[in-house]
Amino acid sequence: MTLQTEMENRDIGNLDNEVILNVKDVVVQFPRPKKKTPFNAVNGVSFELRKGETLGLVGESGSGKSMTALSLLGLVPVPGRIIEGSINLRDRRIDNLPINELRKVRGNDLGMVFQDPMTGLNPVRNIGSQLCESVIRHQNVSKSEALEIAFQALDDVGIPSARDRLEAFPHELSGGLRQRVMIALALINHPEVIIADEATTALDATIQAQILDLFRERLANATMILITHDMGVAAEICDRIAVMYAGRIVETGTIEEVLSSPRHPYTMGLLSAVPRFDIRRPKLVPIPGQPPTAEDIVQGCAFSSRCKFTKENCAERPLLEKRDNRQVACWFPKGEV
Repeated sequence: MTLQTEMENRDIGNLDNEVILNVKDVVVQFPRPKKKTPFNAVNGVSFELRKGETLGLVGESGSGKSMTALSLLGLVPVPGRIIEGSINLRDRRIDNLPINELRKVRGNDLGMVFQDPMTGLNPVRNIGSQLCESVIRHQNVSKSEALEIAFQALDDVGIPSARDRLEAFPHELSGGLRQRVMIALALINHPEVIIADEATTALDATIQAQILDLFRERLANATMILITHDMGVAAEICDRIAVMYAGRIVETGTIEEVLSSPRHPYTMGLLSAVPRFDIRRPKLVPIPGQPPTAEDIVQGCAFSSRCKFTKENCAERPLLEKRDNRQVACWFPKGEV
């Protein structure tokens, strides 16, 4: 399936305008022992997520996608912390909640599918006990009722012999089944927002296709953030896309707009490096250089050292500005270079 075909299969005409999640100017900071200045892993990220919408966060490894997701759940690893910005779930601010209140938000309101199910599941507890723990904590039901809910959750995500799997341990399941368990765990308390962090990356192509089918079938009307570095996955699942680089969002728009007509040089570079089967081109064009690391002190546009359009203006950091219902953080976006 080509990127064009995947985009055509998406129906984004029936999205709700109700904003469920509002992230405003969030900065996640870590100290750097070898340098006096700290490192901003997330650097002023803002976006809105509407009811029934799937937003894709895409970019290279280290761009800040996963750290953005962890900040939503209050799971930024120590010694990192949110130092600026706000995160609102509907009309309730959640980034400054005490830990006991935040635990209620996790699972009830926000559910997360982690990248590696082997590290996301407890290896010494069976699947049923892990699902039941979440159900009992959030739904105030008995153990027998929780077991029935856990069985239904596994059955809903297409796990065969679901009742028997409640007694299985993570190592007894295949990678695809473990990932389905992670999805069941994220959905079991019916959260308002689902966050899927590279949920198909660790899987082979066949199992990846099955998990994507599951997303389409079970989560078609869900409100979701999908984190991925795979543009094909984003094209297949997402309604809108936010491209991240060096801790910042550099371009946003509908999936069709961004993939068919990218405006930021980084987005253009990402798409040039993706194999295409619907058009003929002599070779893939990689982005030169490397993204900045935690040890680099970045001034101005973080992409300028890798960009063929760099000029004097790029010594100053561009703002994420709205241009024709899209947002681009570039002094010289496509069509204006």
